[in-house]
Amino acid sequence: SDDVRLACCHALSVLFTKDVQGEASLEAVRRMAKMVKERHNQQGGRGIHPDVMNTWLSLPLRIHEDEAMAAKIAAQVKKKRAKKSEEAKATQDIENEMKEGEATVDKLELAKNQADTLHAVILTYFRILKVQDGAAEQIDSKVVDSNLLPCALRGLAKFSHLIHLDAVVDLLEVLKKLLENGDRLSTDSCVHCILCALKTLRGPGRDTIPVDMKQYLIPLYGILPRIGIPTNESSLPSTNADDAQSNDEGKVIEEVIQCLDHAFLQRRELSSTRLAGFLKRLAGSSLHCMPTSSVPLLACTRQIASRYSSSSSSKIERMLENEEDIVAEGVFSPDAEDPEHSNSHATSLWELSLLKYHVHPKVAEQSSNMAEGKLLKLPGEAPSKLCAQMKRDAREGHIEQKPMWKKHPLDTTASSRKKSRRRQNQVRFITPRRTANWHMQTN
Repeated sequence: SDDVRLACCHALSVLFTKDVQGEASLEAVRRMAKMVKERHNQQGGRGIHPDVMNTWLSLPLRIHEDEAMAAKIAAQVKKKRAKKSEEAKATQDIENEMKEGEATVDKLELAKNQADTLHAVILTYFRILKVQDGAAEQIDSKVVDSNLLPCALRGLAKFSHLIHLDAVVDLLEVLKKLLENGDRLSTDSCVHCILCALKTLRGPGRDTIPVDMKQYLIPLYGILPRIGIPTNESSLPSTNADDAQSNDEGKVIEEVIQCLDHAFLQRRELSSTRLAGFLKRLAGSSLHCMPTSSVPLLACTRQIASRYSSSSSSKIERMLENEEDIVAEGVFSPDAEDPEHSNSHATSLWELSLLKYHVHPKVAEQSSNMAEGKLLKLPGEAPSKLCAQMKRDAREGHIEQKPMWKKHPLDTTASSRKKSRRRQNQVRFITPRRTANWHMQTN
């Protein structure tokens, strides 16, 4: 049942977090990897719930693969020395008993356990991606539709900075092949592929790996219109379809915000045409999304626009003007696959004028502030924080409304006060009217 599954997954997460020496975590990971391998070969990974794989995200792995290899060599040398004499062996046994009594951590043993754990985890992730020995010749449809694919991509994005550089190159090649078949992937899997690639490129070896960011930004540009569209991609049972759909959409929005952060905020985008295409696509995607997704997307659009608007070569401010006042060549192509071919400078962000009258006050506020060129009030209006706040408000059914004071139709006190104030402030100069009895007036 679900309660038993959640309790077991929670127990595994606590075990991975609290294990100091790493021996129990290594044994649990090996057994889980063996289970994944057997069921993956028989059922394509469909017999395993994603929550089981997500427990590996709690592993506190900190040892790089090269450091782990050095630790293994040191442990082997130490073991060989202990075998040479019986006195050294007896001394080693006494030291081990003292360490167990003092509850100290052996750094060499910890490094060895973490290295074996990392090897088992990465090998399982690569097996889910159908990658062995650094090659991915064919992609099976079962793997593409597997529920474990987002879990594997999420784990690779977290532990990619610990694996060897050759494995990083193979991983990027596999992700590229997966994104080429993006139509067969779910929205969640596509976003995780892009996020895993962007995080990997930000890790060690980013200066030595000749990879063009364009091959990952184009799929990100194409996946934005699919955000917020209800689909039946998930094959997991759910008691409430609406709640499950909202939770999935909230998770996808969080991953999309992280992708945009890695693509445009943590690095400098030199192509103003590509940047304008992404801003236009984000504004258009905010129209059909729910308020829980529109508010973070608009906040992220404001953050990107405010960073690049100060550049002298930027043309972002022109997109906030009227289309009749924009002088540009060509016509805007909303169906272009490449944002550099969309010619977004030829149009304006007219979506903001519609979102200004949105029924949700947060959406209207974000669109109005962006149209007026106001900056985000960080960290209160950070996209990630707004996403968490909107998810909590949607779960509680809360919509913040500003009070609007209106005058009661039978209340005349306020109007009479205003009239008396006007009379006191006004100074009138009236000349007396001349009449026939003017001679009776005294000087």
